[in-house]
Amino acid sequence: MSKNLKILEVDLQVFAEGMGSGDGGTASGAAENGSLANSNGSDLSEVIYGKPEGQKDVADPKEAEATPADREKAFNDLIKGEYKDLYDAKIQDTVQKRLKSSKETVDKYNALTPTLEILAKKYGVDASDIDALNKAIEEDDSYFEDEALEKGITVAQLKEIRKMERENADLRRQMEERASQEQAERDVAMWMEQAKEAKATYPSLDLGAELGNPQFVSLLKSGIDVGTAYFVMHKDQLIPQAMQFAAKNAETKLTNKIIASGARPQENGMNPSASAVVKSDVSQLSKADRDEIARRVARGERITF
Repeated sequence: MSKNLKILEVDLQVFAEGMGSGDGGTASGAAENGSLANSNGSDLSEVIYGKPEGQKDVADPKEAEATPADREKAFNDLIKGEYKDLYDAKIQDTVQKRLKSSKETVDKYNALTPTLEILAKKYGVDASDIDALNKAIEEDDSYFEDEALEKGITVAQLKEIRKMERENADLRRQMEERASQEQAERDVAMWMEQAKEAKATYPSLDLGAELGNPQFVSLLKSGIDVGTAYFVMHKDQLIPQAMQFAAKNAETKLTNKIIASGARPQENGMNPSASAVVKSDVSQLSKADRDEIARRVARGERITF
């Protein structure tokens, strides 16, 4: 027995029941002749027999629920497709607002510098020594005389009032700083949680390393989640990966659709040529189908059910 016939015997043993000697002869004849048509002349060369290797049975042809990767892909398609201009504009606006706030603080300090230098020169202290400058002003009674006279109180009383105001301002500032610190701790905890979720999509994400990037931190502080911020910072590497995933995902869905279509009974009025013909149910194979399978197996093709 030849090698091809041994393969035929193994793969076609499932069809043994109900087949007479005539079936085997016809199958062998078809295999030897290598014809694309069976005994009644119909062409079966385009029929797909069996299930693709590694393909699971499709019990329900409905689309599976979207996975995190599917949702991420859909999001990426939007921000680099139809909504790319709006998304880029939003990111740019957010970053610019953060930078503008920092620049305004620096500009205010620079605008105040000449005034500090004038006061420092008057009291003979270094303009960069704010504590010394404050002390010199507090000890200068002339600085308070006019205001004290206007309010009808002594200079000492006015100084005490100003001191209490400064202490209250310092207390408020400390409370704000404490609240800011607590908020920062909450933010970090939230970012760590988001990072855990994002790693399902981006396994290489390292939050500790990313927080060393001021632009990444700026995006987070503006309200953008960790996963989106990571994508923005690494889109040049991630987009090609997403495209590869999309191609593979589309191929898988197409295969599932073909198998599902072949597994369902054809409805009345449907054009059989509208989609590929898949025959994966052994009980529905005709003698012509078995002949065609025998021919293919003899050629070396592997068909499984």
